[in-house]
Amino acid sequence: MQENESSMSAQPFSLWLRGLVVGASIMLASCAGTGLSGKTPEQLVEQRAQQRLDALMARDIDKVMTYTTPSYRARANPVRYASRYAGVINWTEARVGSVDCEEDRCSVKVMVTYQMNRPKMINTRPLDEIWIKVDGAWYIYHE
Repeated sequence: MQENESSMSAQPFSLWLRGLVVGASIMLASCAGTGLSGKTPEQLVEQRAQQRLDALMARDIDKVMTYTTPSYRARANPVRYASRYAGVINWTEARVGSVDCEEDRCSVKVMVTYQMNRPKMINTRPLDEIWIKVDGAWYIYHE
């Protein structure tokens, strides 16, 4: 008789556990669009793009490289990559202006303010970047 009692009390627990698993699955699925952080893709990319710009302004090329796709990093030469941004020395400010995402691809408009020595003037211009999602993380895309 004890066997029947233990199997009968296990049934409600089994149903409760199954309900818990289903509920957790539904909750995780509903968060899939924003990730576990609760941020939209636009917010995530804006944050990473600004962190990359801050690293560029600080001339921390090792950190800047971490924002490139893993496939680009595998074949890129950091010294050569740094030369791509040689003009950053004249930048006085760099900030993300806008982010527009569609699925796993975002267009980012960066506003860069720089100072020219001759003629002595300050100018701001937009730079366009493409960011893509690779294995759940966002990276700047370079061909």
